[in-house]
Amino acid sequence: MDRRSAMFLTLLGGLVPRGLLAQSNKRRASPASTKGRGTALAPATRRPRTDDPVDTDSEAAEEEVPPNLPAEPGQQWRNYDISHYTSLATNQNNPQNAIIEWIFRRTTQAEWHGDKIAVLSASRTQVRAYNNANVLKKVDEVVERFTNAEHDILSIRVRFVAAVDSRWRYAVYSRLTPVGSGPQGQQVWTLKTEDSAFALAQMQIHQGFKLLTDRNVEMVNGQTLVIKTSESRGYTGGLQRESAAGLGYQPRTEQLEEGVTLKLSPLLTYEGDSLDAAIELTANTVKNFHRTRVIAPREVGPSELTIDVPEVTESRLNQTVKSWPLKQTLLISAGIQPGILQSKSGLFNLRIPGTVPTGTELLVFIEAEAQGRAASARDRE
Repeated sequence: MDRRSAMFLTLLGGLVPRGLLAQSNKRRASPASTKGRGTALAPATRRPRTDDPVDTDSEAAEEEVPPNLPAEPGQQWRNYDISHYTSLATNQNNPQNAIIEWIFRRTTQAEWHGDKIAVLSASRTQVRAYNNANVLKKVDEVVERFTNAEHDILSIRVRFVAAVDSRWRYAVYSRLTPVGSGPQGQQVWTLKTEDSAFALAQMQIHQGFKLLTDRNVEMVNGQTLVIKTSESRGYTGGLQRESAAGLGYQPRTEQLEEGVTLKLSPLLTYEGDSLDAAIELTANTVKNFHRTRVIAPREVGPSELTIDVPEVTESRLNQTVKSWPLKQTLLISAGIQPGILQSKSGLFNLRIPGTVPTGTELLVFIEAEAQGRAASARDRE
């Protein structure tokens, strides 16, 4: 290059604004360390954030929207590394689904299905979110509680109890702390462990009760535990035509399931001394089968047959209990479920009043303790 060309290029560079030249080099945000717990709501893989409005020029807003996703004003993109958490749940097919479910509980599904384009998806290695700053802050909080928990493993004990009646409350009612209620009058309390032991002793000694289930399970923080106990009740649900010629219609045997199903998803708080618990409790009771006579076309035998009409009750509770202290008992009353998982035939199968259960109350005792070791300092960075 001769001297005249060099001078020309130098002059041209001085006339071009610096900002225009800077656009050719993208500024990359360096991830900031979140050592310690100075900001409790910060995600494990991101720097601490404040409640101030998000600055679009800040490092927290530097993650680029994927090129195939239409740009939406006010929406921002986030990636969260969850590989450490999912590696703990080796016996789960899709452990990342628990994070998505808790994000929905925290944000509600409506915030992901509005007028603006929004994204929420998860693989075993990362959660991807595209939404406004307020919603993303809630996502940050949820992901933090999974990936940066004080403990990874919880020990859960679940007991289903059929109490003969509701009078077990007499001596312990003042020790119950109400924390929720259900649509069919279900009640939820917390109480000290020694008080729950006292309540169980009162039922066993003075009024009688039946322990339907007693299970101890270790589970990964945030995952869903399913405890189920049930029995099949056979009955004649209708008629069916036999293939053999000349028999006509015959009674058809069917099955109903009576029992209790508990789905529990406990998630530790930041401090690690209490947890939020998403609870879904279903109880089905087959109270009775009412025998009914019907006339059916038959070539052989009487035309009059008997079928059963089932009388069934169901109780459903679906809610999230917040700030349940560890090492305290969560007690749920599913209401009166007469004779659930017990015989209801009565004396000599005659169902004489006083010989069949009428006031059985279904109770669920749940205890939780932090079992796994605390997350290491490396995981908290």
